[in-house]
Amino acid sequence: MIGLYIHIPFCKHICKYCDFPKKIPKDSTQIEKYLEKIKLDILKYQNLYDKIDTIYIGGGTPNSLSNCQLEDLLKFIYELKINYKEFTIEINPEILTATQALLFKKYGVNRISIGAETFSDYGLKHLGRHHTKNDIINAVNLLKKNELYNINIDLIFGYYGQTLEDFKEDLNYYTMLNVSHLSCYSLIVEENTLLNIAYKNIKLDEDLIADMYDYLLSFMREKNYVHYEISNFARNGFESLHNLKYWDKDEYIGIGMGATSYIEHKRITNSLYINKYLRDEDLYVENLTELDEKKEMIIMGLRKMTGISKIKYLTTFKSRIEDDFSYQKLIQLGLLEEDNNFIKLTEKGYLLSNIVFEEFI
Repeated sequence: MIGLYIHIPFCKHICKYCDFPKKIPKDSTQIEKYLEKIKLDILKYQNLYDKIDTIYIGGGTPNSLSNCQLEDLLKFIYELKINYKEFTIEINPEILTATQALLFKKYGVNRISIGAETFSDYGLKHLGRHHTKNDIINAVNLLKKNELYNINIDLIFGYYGQTLEDFKEDLNYYTMLNVSHLSCYSLIVEENTLLNIAYKNIKLDEDLIADMYDYLLSFMREKNYVHYEISNFARNGFESLHNLKYWDKDEYIGIGMGATSYIEHKRITNSLYINKYLRDEDLYVENLTELDEKKEMIIMGLRKMTGISKIKYLTTFKSRIEDDFSYQKLIQLGLLEEDNNFIKLTEKGYLLSNIVFEEFI
């Protein structure tokens, strides 16, 4: 089966840490042109509609669209009559309205991902967010009031000035919200971000970040969440079906500025610039070799706690993973382990996963 990702790049402001394709819109006309373009691009894949089982609208900030624009997009998708299992939309909590929640419910959105990042006033200001702790709480309550219960909260930890106690408080607030999914990421200071400038002379405390991650694992285990991917935790049955496609190396369609498709061993990436995307310029097409495919299966698969199935690898490539790659050193270092017919990260390997991945590049 195939996933459909739709990118809405528009934001009311740019967060300091964000490295995703995004843009403060020039005017409403630019947004309208963009929405018409993504509709046309979605229609190009009509022959695959019967294979699509997940839809994900990401950003940017999808709920920064006007009510009319949002309804127009959701109605268009609804009328495609795709038989999906999961339909996710990302939102910023401070701009969620009752009307938006009603539109989500009306047009079949069944999973909401909230960009919370932290509940700390200092942390929110430091990261360049414009919401408050109460905005997050109010957004969750509003969604539940509209019978939208499959909710993810995004959190970031390890930013400058955050203490372990601050992080514990974030997790306590998360627990209070009683939602089904947590995506919790250690801050990565990307080159093309405002935070990169601010962090030029700052060295983050890696030992403290490791302590935070260790606490996260034990805390979520105690709360009976399934740790199914390095940074993702879910109540049983609420894992993100769409994101699992990336980690399982399934096919997906990417619609919009900067979005990527992976179909039939080919990766197609749209331009990062809105005007070039509107004109179908700067389209990057990469034909993946078998070696590329093998490496990606390993790197993406190891992100999951179940790891990589040796049998699936053999079935896919007609060769054994242990013949194609040497990973015994990683086992000796305690970063990888073999469990029946699976290869997976150890708990020590979770934090040092980039070292593991580099061995397969």
